[in-house]
Parts: sequence; C-alpha cells; structure tokens
Amino acid sequence: MWDGDRGRWFMANAEGHKLGFYTSSDLTSWQHVGHFERTDLGLLECPDIFRMTADDGTRHWVLATSANGKSRGLPATYAYWTGAFDGSSFTPDHPEPEWLDHGFDFYGAVTYPDHTASGAENDSLRHAIGWANFWDYPHNTPTLATDRYNGDDMIVRDLRLKHANGSYYLASAPTAALEKYARRSHQLGDVPVTDVLDLDVTAPAYDLTCELVWDPAAPPANAGFEICRAPGGGRHVAAGLYLRGPFAYVNRRPTINPTGGESRTPIDPSTGRLSIRILVDHTSVEMFLGDGRVVHSHRVFPLESDNHIRLYAHEGAAIFRNLTIREIA
Repeated sequence: MWDGDRGRWFMANAEGHKLGFYTSSDLTSWQHVGHFERTDLGLLECPDIFRMTADDGTRHWVLATSANGKSRGLPATYAYWTGAFDGSSFTPDHPEPEWLDHGFDFYGAVTYPDHTASGAENDSLRHAIGWANFWDYPHNTPTLATDRYNGDDMIVRDLRLKHANGSYYLASAPTAALEKYARRSHQLGDVPVTDVLDLDVTAPAYDLTCELVWDPAAPPANAGFEICRAPGGGRHVAAGLYLRGPFAYVNRRPTINPTGGESRTPIDPSTGRLSIRILVDHTSVEMFLGDGRVVHSHRVFPLESDNHIRLYAHEGAAIFRNLTIREIA
C-alpha cells in the first residue's frame, strides 16, 4: 500500500507465523523494518492492512490475516486487530483478534477501498471478498465428482468500523450492489411460530431477513430456519438460535457437505430479539447476525430440489417479525 503519511510504499508479507513489514521508495528495493508475529494461530496468509474512519469519527488502523485458530476453539477465517501503525510496526489495541467470520468457509479474504463518484477514497467504507472453501477439503467436495466444480467466493461485503464499549470492530453487510439482483420479493410480515411452519416460498438463491423475537421470561429452546430443505424433509441446513445454550449456529450436518460440522457463537437470550439475515445460494449459506459483527459462512451442496424453507420454534413460541424473502437472479 502507499503510506501517504511517510511518502513511501509499505508491504506486509506472509512469512509462516509472522507478517514481515517492508518499506520502499520505488517498489523495487525493499527494506525490512519490522514484523507482527503470532505462534498460536497456525500459518498466517493473505495479510491486509488499512485505515478506516469509525462511526464515531475517529480513524484507526486495522491489521488482518487469514489464520487458523481451530486448535484453540477459534475460527479459521479472517482474523483482525485494530490498533496503531507508525509505518514500521503495528501495536494492537487488544492481544486477541476479532474474526470477520465464524463459519467454516471464509478464508483467504482480502479487502479493497470504496471510492466516491469523483474517484476519491471513502475510508468509512471498505469491501471484502473471501474464498468459499477451506484447506481441509479443497480437493474432495461433492461437485468435483458431478461437474468438476470446486470453488467460488462468498458474497462481497461492505465493511464499516464501529465503536462499542471502548473498542472497535468491523461490521459486515452483503454488498449494497446485491439489490440490483433481487428478482421477486415475498413480504410475509410477522409470522408467529409454535413448533414448525413450512413456507410456500421455494427458491435456489435468496436473501432472507427478519427479526427473531421471543419472550425472555419463557424463551423457546430452539428457534430458526431449515433452509436448503428437501421436499419431504430430511436433508437441510439448520440456521438459528439455541436459547438454552445460549448460542447462534449454522449446522450443515443434515445435508451434503464437505466434512459436516456446526459453527456456534454466543448470544444473549435476555434481549428477547435478534436481527437475522441469511443469504442462500446454490452452494453456500451465510448468516449475518445483529449489525453484522458476527457472520457464519458455510459451503453446502443441496440437491437441485432442496429449495424449501421451514421455520421452527421448539418447546416454546417465537415471532419471525417482518419476514422478507427476496429471490436473487
């Protein structure tokens, strides 16, 4: 990147368990000036460093890298730190990283700047694109056998830096450009559910939004969605909230998938509500929670007929408020 504060180029280079820092005046001769090292996050890949203006008007540096925290019960996706950068070294605000995704398939991600209509860089918004795969199964996904297809990217995200409780984090949203591809909208309103409810809407690719609402004094045990559901049940991906955990989850075990598995992130049942946005495509499910600080991205491989949707609220009731499903062309 161009370091405008110091009038030189800066490079972060992946070097095993560390990111090497280098500077140059001509993009040809480089000088090593420092590094950022972590020995507890596996091999570090695809380093990323940028500065953003947060929602409170302050400016902050972000250092990021694709990392593997599975040995510590952490994700293996895009890890990042906010902090201070002096042109040679980076000092994180907190030792532990934040994660842009808590699913199994948002690896090798990179970001790039947003620009205004005049061409000026808009540092309050940035875009990210991540690999919809992981090194555990790059050569053995089901579509390799059916049509020699293995791999794409998750939807491009719009990133904004937000402030809460004395710290800063990146909030993700599907890129606003996705609006151009909305084909048909199903406005289902407020949908109360006790036990299960099968929707009449079927589609292979869609953008689902709602606010899931429950009584904090008597929450259901489990509430959410069966998506990519087979016509007669059985195969599906479960995405929702286990309020007795309490955690949010995406579970791809009940469908065709590379390795099985369920991703989980903590939630607070006492709030009685949580905004949920789920993007479903032919081979992927992405669930955005709240303002997008937490996202679960997964590769899945439903059959062509597995395009049904079921709502559920087990051992209690929930309201799927302002439930909207927009089919995507």
